[in-house]
Amino acid sequence: MRALLILTGVVLLALPALFPAASSEESQEYRLGALGFRDAEATLDRWQPTADYLSEAIPGARFTVVPMNYPELEAAIAEETVDFVLTNTGHYVRMEDEHGITRLVTMIADQQGEAVRVFGGVLFTRADRDDLQSLTDLAGQRLIAVGEGSLGGWHVGREALLDAGVDPVNDLASVEFTGMPHDQVVEAVLAGEGDAGTVRTGVLESMADEGRLDPADIRVLNPRQLANFPLQHSTNLYPEWPFSRLNHTPDAIAEAVTVALLEMPAEHPAAHQGGYQGWSAPLSYGEVHDLFRRLGEPPYEPTPGFDLRAAWENHPQVVLGLMLLVTTLMTGAIVKYRRLNRELVTEVDQRRVVEQQLRQHQARLTHLANHDPLTDLPNRLMLTTRLEQAIARATGTNERVAVMFLDLDRFKTINDSLGHTVGDDLLRILAERLKRHVDANTIARLGGDEFIILLDRVTDMAEVDRHAEELLRLVAEPFAVGGWRSLQVGGSIGISLFPDDAEEASELITQADAAMYLAKAEGRNTFRYYTQALTEAASERLETETRLRRALELGHLEVFYQPQLDVATGSIIGVEALVRWRDPEEGLISPARFIPVAEETGLINRLGQQVLERACRQAVAWEQAGLPALDMAVNLSAHQIIDPQMTSRVRRALHESGLSAERLVLEITESTLMTQAEDVLGTLEELKQLGVQVAIDDFGTGYSSLAYLKRFAIDWLKVDRCFIQDLPADKSDAELTQTIINLAHNLGIQVLAEGVETREQLDFLARLGCDSWQGFLCSRPLPPEELAEHLNNRDDEKRRA
Repeated sequence: MRALLILTGVVLLALPALFPAASSEESQEYRLGALGFRDAEATLDRWQPTADYLSEAIPGARFTVVPMNYPELEAAIAEETVDFVLTNTGHYVRMEDEHGITRLVTMIADQQGEAVRVFGGVLFTRADRDDLQSLTDLAGQRLIAVGEGSLGGWHVGREALLDAGVDPVNDLASVEFTGMPHDQVVEAVLAGEGDAGTVRTGVLESMADEGRLDPADIRVLNPRQLANFPLQHSTNLYPEWPFSRLNHTPDAIAEAVTVALLEMPAEHPAAHQGGYQGWSAPLSYGEVHDLFRRLGEPPYEPTPGFDLRAAWENHPQVVLGLMLLVTTLMTGAIVKYRRLNRELVTEVDQRRVVEQQLRQHQARLTHLANHDPLTDLPNRLMLTTRLEQAIARATGTNERVAVMFLDLDRFKTINDSLGHTVGDDLLRILAERLKRHVDANTIARLGGDEFIILLDRVTDMAEVDRHAEELLRLVAEPFAVGGWRSLQVGGSIGISLFPDDAEEASELITQADAAMYLAKAEGRNTFRYYTQALTEAASERLETETRLRRALELGHLEVFYQPQLDVATGSIIGVEALVRWRDPEEGLISPARFIPVAEETGLINRLGQQVLERACRQAVAWEQAGLPALDMAVNLSAHQIIDPQMTSRVRRALHESGLSAERLVLEITESTLMTQAEDVLGTLEELKQLGVQVAIDDFGTGYSSLAYLKRFAIDWLKVDRCFIQDLPADKSDAELTQTIINLAHNLGIQVLAEGVETREQLDFLARLGCDSWQGFLCSRPLPPEELAEHLNNRDDEKRRA
């Protein structure tokens, strides 16, 4: 290890000299031949990120992956048209013997979230085959394997059988090969087409994780245990895939590739795409040579005992006679049986192909019916089945079943602003994270950004809490999609329990959904458990949503206006537009009741646009009626400010109403500015170019940033009413208010105080230098006609004074 570290240091110091910086046109290209079991696109998807990583890590070098099958790769090695080789262990041993390729590093595979450097095989049978308890019991039985050339899927199984005293050639009733992938072997054994099967390690666990295999349906024969190896196995273990070089490849680039692969971080995206955690110093593949030598597999085929050439040279007449005899016998046999054999072979082959196609088609249909097409996670149908099974197992015991409803925060924003392609990629990445890191009965996608995690056999509620916290952490990790390197979203989780909350699968899912909405309402990025009150709240929320949609269609929403006054002169300089819902049955409905529903359902965009257009028209109408020209302040929701069409909507409202842009004040909350700063920056810059004013509402209640205030060119700060209501008695509020006013004035920003209700509060704000105010001391929010009357009355009072 010490020598390796010294070599690494030397190579790193030498890299700049060996590979001087060069443009992409001057980079030396190196071809990486990669063995592909499936199509070329799948092979590129797996290994091109590794090649891209090497291109970034090694200056002046560019690596390209060339997907190949066995014959193509062997030809490329023989003709030296590739520089490096990525192939499986068995094939590498052949190429090492035939062409002298040299391994540089050995892959550290990612299996069940753990790093493994070796692999082997699993011999298994159905769980109901009580007559098969050991490998010796397989004598006289039918064995199914993936292919004669598979190291993990056949050769290591042969070795284990030979060690147990069972000769696969003479002692088994038959050996049948399904071809890739290994899943077909498992399906054939479970279907009763064979008595036992052998597959590569990791196949059983992958099928179980994907919900395609119930581990209780099979039993592993000759199970072995090995520390730090997480997979079931029945055979000896051999080193994983090597990364190799050809003899013509320059030593300097081979050393640089070795160093780069050894230094690759485990969390690098290329490692995740390639299904590994990194690379280690090259392991010894001598054991694989020994295995092939024992089995008589290439490159160690047995040498024939009879030397035909020597016999021909010494006894040509004998050899010729034997050849004529054999030829005569063979000709007779061929003539006699050719027709029967041809017909029989044709019929068997056709039947076998049809049966295999039917099995594959049925498997595809079953899979599609039970899985989400985007993420390949179980869908609602399979989730319901799994949940009902979990409930049945838990009934009558002390165990619980937990249903965790995960919904992403701000996912609609990503779809709307970055496009559905980016959103789909994000969901696929999240699904892979959940499958890799979450230990659960089932992880399902219901649709959109909604996921269900099913936990069964729960005996400790702290376990549910830990799972919820782990889910939130996984969702919060950055996503590299759509050109974004660290796109972040959050999640909200609702949890329901069997038998505490319900005994039916559908009801548990509905309750978890309701609890998820509570988590969103209480700040998002958290989890909440279901309570009965949530059902009532969900029903009320659904009723409110339905009625709100109708109110928007029928024009039942009104806009009230609250005056804003200059502190120094007492003159009304503007108004704030505030939406009100006048229901025909209930009368005025509080905004606190319907605004959150509008935010959750996306109706806020439509509602906000109506308020903006009415407010602009009202400001012009007052001026045409002879009232003073007033600034019009309109609130923008978080949904509106990130809408790519927001600037054009404001421009259209100004144009259609005739209102001057400088008289429109658009208010956004401090929390929106802080949490979505990067998303709103471009929109705010466009709005400022229109000439409108921008105000920060509820200032002081969030996590203020001086840098953002300066960066966004804010015109107004509105001090939240929570700082005003106890003035001037509360010293802390007085100091905070003074600080906010001084801060704003130093940045050239005007200050408006909200919620002023007493003369003492107003006088104190005047002494602090506050610019303007609004509150019940002047007027509550009023309908347009009442506000006009209020303005006229104030003018009359001034004239009489």
